[in-house]
Amino acid sequence: MSALKEAGAKRIVVVDDDRTIPAAVRELLTPDGFAVDCPTDPKTALVDTIREAPDLVILDVNMPGMTGWEFCAIMRRQSVTRETPVLFLTGRSEVKDRITAMQLGGSDYLAKPFGADDLRRKVYGLLPETHAMEEG
Repeated sequence: MSALKEAGAKRIVVVDDDRTIPAAVRELLTPDGFAVDCPTDPKTALVDTIREAPDLVILDVNMPGMTGWEFCAIMRRQSVTRETPVLFLTGRSEVKDRITAMQLGGSDYLAKPFGADDLRRKVYGLLPETHAMEEG
């Protein structure tokens, strides 16, 4: 467990096969006090997520071995992760993809490419007990 989590930081798990996205999310949210984990394998990430539910999961849709749709559907069937917010962060931007995300239990959706402020707004919206995002 990270020192940030021990200090009460909200833990966010970012699952994306493109390593640049999790790195960018970590760089953006760590200074805000979040503990950001970036597992590289979706199946391993799912096992770890079910073992110890994070405060938020950020998921890509298109990944090898397991899609974000499958990951979210399995999370929703587990008592420990049933209520964990899921933000889909994906290159898929069609309305049908947004509908699928919500039908499978997604909490919110953000299409790539994304802006830093947009991502922060979504994260803070899904974790309302965190301090409000500073304006400016």
